[in-house]
Amino acid sequence: MGMKHFYRIMITALGTVALSSVVAFGATGQATGTNVNVRAAADTSTAVLTQINQGTSYEVLGADGNWVKISVNGKEGYVYGEYFQVNSAEGTVTGSGVNIRSGASTSTSVLGSANKGDSFTATALESGFYKINYNGGTGYISQDYFSGTYLKYLSSSSSSSNQVYGVVTAETGLKLRAAASTSSDVITVLPYGTEFDIVSTGSEWLQVKTDAGQSGYVSADYVSVKSGTRTSRSNSSSQGQAVVDYAKQFIGTPYVWGGTDLNNGVDCSGFVYSVYKHFGITLNRSSYTMVNHGVEVAKANLQPGDLVFFNSGSGTSICHVGIYIGGNQYIHSTDGAAYGVTITSLSSDYSARTYVTARRILR
Repeated sequence: MGMKHFYRIMITALGTVALSSVVAFGATGQATGTNVNVRAAADTSTAVLTQINQGTSYEVLGADGNWVKISVNGKEGYVYGEYFQVNSAEGTVTGSGVNIRSGASTSTSVLGSANKGDSFTATALESGFYKINYNGGTGYISQDYFSGTYLKYLSSSSSSSNQVYGVVTAETGLKLRAAASTSSDVITVLPYGTEFDIVSTGSEWLQVKTDAGQSGYVSADYVSVKSGTRTSRSNSSSQGQAVVDYAKQFIGTPYVWGGTDLNNGVDCSGFVYSVYKHFGITLNRSSYTMVNHGVEVAKANLQPGDLVFFNSGSGTSICHVGIYIGGNQYIHSTDGAAYGVTITSLSSDYSARTYVTARRILR
């Protein structure tokens, strides 16, 4: 089972303070679901102090094993790490004259500079740059010159691109037309999950350009409009197969709860996390939050390298993850009968019964 990435945080000896003292503790976060229990200690047998919901921010005081220590209404409590997400973390500049840029790239304009000891609040890691609050707006600073206890637990993306693109949500595909009218000629039909650049938007029609270079119009009712990194890739791409080939090297590695060592022990999300990290892609650490990456893919359209997610009835919507390898099979780390990193058919009783969804991470 996946676990939240807080399992590696050392316990910090910090006292209780008011919720406004964000800098004192260096990080804030929120629940990833509703009615999440906050307990008196890092144990499910201890009393429930209160419950928290997604959307409200709380100060992070530290962690105890798999549990996150937070401040709720001036009191300390513990939330199981699987159900908590870090939204912001404090960091300190480690060099002198470090550039603050307008984007996550050295080719973007310089907004200003910072010196050793200057502190900023970071909200994400994008392509090697921390996104920070700067002069009432947003800036980016290289991770090579910025340090903080909780920074590595922020959400990450492989690119800072703010490209606007669309994803086909119609299961039967979406017609690309020559003009913004249902009576116009159909150029082609875009399959479910196809991504394309959006040229202009309207209330009913979107002007788009496909990766094949075709320009036309599609109905806005069957498109999910997104901003950020394009995640689709062609069927001929070798990236997914490279991920699969690398993952197969670790068949037989034992299952270890919270493990991320591909040679000595991994849990399900630790296995996927570490495999993708080898290719320079940082995913969320738990299966529950890993599903937020990429674009949804229909089961019938799975390609090698896609992530497949399952729910065995643990009380969360997602509790297991693996990597699709082709041939209706996936590779994963399990604590079940097979134990450890193994290959399983999607048609097996467990897989077919618990399958929830899939996500495409690679281009």
